[in-house]
Amino acid sequence: MMGRGKAVGVLQPLGKVVRQGLRKVCAVKHPVSIAVVALLLFADGIPHARAQTKSSEPASLRQQHQDAQLALAPALDLARAYELMLLNAPELQSARAARQAGLDAQNIARAGLLPQASINYLRNRTRQTEYLTQAARPPLLPEQHLTVKDEFYGRRAGITIEQPLFDYSAISTYRMGKTQSEHAEVQYRLQFQQVAVSMIDAYLNALLARETVELAQRQLGVYEDMLRSNERMMAQGEGTRIDILETRTQVGTTHTELLHDEDELADRLRELSALLGEPVQARQLMAIDLTHAQVPLQETDLSVLLGDALQQNPELQAARLAVLYNDLTIEREKGQFMPKVSVYVAHERIVSDTINNKGRDYKSNTIGLQVSIPLFSGGSSYYSVRQARNRLLQARHEVDRAVENTTTMLEKYYRVCVSSAPRVRTLRSNVDDSAGLVHAMRRSVAGGERTNTDALHSQRQAYQARQELLRTYVEWFQAYAKLQFYAGRFSEDDVLVLNRQLVAQVAP
Repeated sequence: MMGRGKAVGVLQPLGKVVRQGLRKVCAVKHPVSIAVVALLLFADGIPHARAQTKSSEPASLRQQHQDAQLALAPALDLARAYELMLLNAPELQSARAARQAGLDAQNIARAGLLPQASINYLRNRTRQTEYLTQAARPPLLPEQHLTVKDEFYGRRAGITIEQPLFDYSAISTYRMGKTQSEHAEVQYRLQFQQVAVSMIDAYLNALLARETVELAQRQLGVYEDMLRSNERMMAQGEGTRIDILETRTQVGTTHTELLHDEDELADRLRELSALLGEPVQARQLMAIDLTHAQVPLQETDLSVLLGDALQQNPELQAARLAVLYNDLTIEREKGQFMPKVSVYVAHERIVSDTINNKGRDYKSNTIGLQVSIPLFSGGSSYYSVRQARNRLLQARHEVDRAVENTTTMLEKYYRVCVSSAPRVRTLRSNVDDSAGLVHAMRRSVAGGERTNTDALHSQRQAYQARQELLRTYVEWFQAYAKLQFYAGRFSEDDVLVLNRQLVAQVAP
């Protein structure tokens, strides 16, 4: 019936247009063909009516289509998010490029120890003007001044090969290149793990924000039902004005919290989308299994974790390599005081390249040792060594700082992981007790034993208990990932461990 009504609504303006066109045709004195009638009808209003029918398509249909596409968006678990991060995260793309650039440092430094060969070629044209003064043979005659001009072409071609035999700076530079390549590899591993941990944090923060919004929505619905109940009881003469005002205050407060939570959810989804390289919807995220989720801690001995951190933590490894690099920098600068020895081999073919070699065509082969002994460079070598020593001292202090920071953060997240399990058990009990309290409080209010204020307070307690349980789970999962990171143990297996604690979201 609804489809038939829509069709009638569309045909009514078309029928009006047809009647107006027929009146115009009847007014024509001469006979007209059917084609002319069709042309008059088409030009007089039918296109307008068709445009109206197209534009009258409700915008809600397009919105429903978009909503349907969003509803069909696949669920995004933590493992899938990890895969998208590997493909699209700009931080990882930058880290990969930096690693490749760092790995080439060893090849660049090795070039200083290999033979250096070059080919030289010279092609020139020389114009010579020679001024001569010739003394007169008879003594009484004046001297004669002559000008002789000449022009000739010349060329020079040669190849030169030089092989360093001893260059302490080049040897130290090669060792620095190897250290820099190792540092690039460790730095990439560090950045990779940091991005992975940040992705886990962003995913769990977005999940918590979504659950908080849904809790606030349900809480707001409960308060609105209580407000309508209070108003109905007030109309029946059984309630009080105070009950209505108290409940209305809670409605306004919860509505304000809901607006803030929605903004927080939008920010968290934006952060996660930036890491994954594609937009993420809240409904795509998984949910935390609040009844059975529990992260198994592989190592419960803090001393073992600290030992692993000192050996395997990529940040500490990078800091130690920085110390070694600065130590080698000192050795490189010391080489500026030492002599350099190299083998020199050259072959040249020369044809009239200069005035002295005009008309000469010869080859030369040269081989020998070249020794370079520095005497004075303005003090740059001395100050370079002193600068390198200060940077080495700075790098050693940075290692101490990194060790202290790693130890502090490791102990912090270890305590969170150890204490989260009993906290979760207590909060689960609180959630169950608060739900029972809400049910009992409603019966007591209906029986006149409790007031509306008590009911609002119990409802708020239930809301806060469930929210605290969610937040504790999120902090637990985040602490587990960071504990593995600071202990130098983080891998893809940890992502799978956390992913097993998530379940598909149940539609409300």
